Amino acid sequence: MSFNKTKYLMRILSVVLAFSIMASLISPVYATDTVDSLEQSTSDLENELSGLNKELDELGAEISSISKQIKEMTARIEEVKEELAIAKGEEEAQYEAMKLRIKYMYENGNSSLLEMLFSSVSMADFLNRVEYVSMVNEYDRNALEKLEQTREDIAEQEAQLAQEQENLVKLQKELNAKEDALSAQISETSDELTAYKAQLEKAKEEARKAEEALKQQVKPVTPPKQDTSSANSSSNSSDSDDDFDYIASASEIELFAALIECEAGSTNYEGMLAVASVVVNRMKHNKYPDTIYGVITQSGQFSPVKEGKVDKVLKRGVKDSCVAVANDALAGKNNIGDCLSFRAASSEHVGTVIGGNVFY
Repeated sequence: MSFNKTKYLMRILSVVLAFSIMASLISPVYATDTVDSLEQSTSDLENELSGLNKELDELGAEISSISKQIKEMTARIEEVKEELAIAKGEEEAQYEAMKLRIKYMYENGNSSLLEMLFSSVSMADFLNRVEYVSMVNEYDRNALEKLEQTREDIAEQEAQLAQEQENLVKLQKELNAKEDALSAQISETSDELTAYKAQLEKAKEEARKAEEALKQQVKPVTPPKQDTSSANSSSNSSDSDDDFDYIASASEIELFAALIECEAGSTNYEGMLAVASVVVNRMKHNKYPDTIYGVITQSGQFSPVKEGKVDKVLKRGVKDSCVAVANDALAGKNNIGDCLSFRAASSEHVGTVIGGNVFY
């Protein structure tokens, strides 16, 4: 009965230690999430700002083109006005000449016209003079009609050009308004980006300080002593090699750190070291593979490997803190003794609780 009470108290103590350690990690984890979130927001704003600047450049080129067209249209309208003035002048001159001839004929009466016709020396001369009078009248009428048509055509062209110019000016105003709105949006986005960058730098600094503080919290957690009277005698002879000297490659360290991150990345240093110690203990034990790769990829052992989480971490890049823990474990740091396995502390399995897991 006394033995059961001791075990029960040991388990309660372990759970209390685990929760206290996990509570100390809330701030660093939040800081990391904040950095990731700010980096994503900053990247999104940079892309948005780049797109807005490109749109502004295209809009500026369009406004420049419209301005050029308006300038050319204005010059063309001035030319047409001059042509119209010339046409009106020619029409008026032709009309004045025609009035003078008609006035002459009326002032001198029909007798002078008859005298001119009857003074012909021959029938051929008479017919020529009649034809001449008819040609003069026909010329005046045709010339006047032609000049009037020319004036009307030029006036119509002037009206069309004026309408086109008005449309271009209207379009230019719309584009200028759009340019002003876009410039204001760019300014606002730029200010927002600057603010996010400042927040990002602050968050990075806080995350760095939190990580440094976490490293400073490395205080060995003494596992509760267990009654070995009921333990299997084989546990005293784990067949481990006390003279463990393993030289790991860079890829093995990265794989090791990825597993640590998946299994205990949300805990503190002690929680990560406990997981790392299990891997090292298995490498020393004759019942497990003697390499990092062999232990981690052994079938049915670590669920993050089977579920592909380790691969995702490797592709994304492992955390420096997890790499540091992996190196510490290989260098001999161990806070779980000879434990070879672990599971979630919520399983209530008997063992040493560190970082939300129970090790046994």
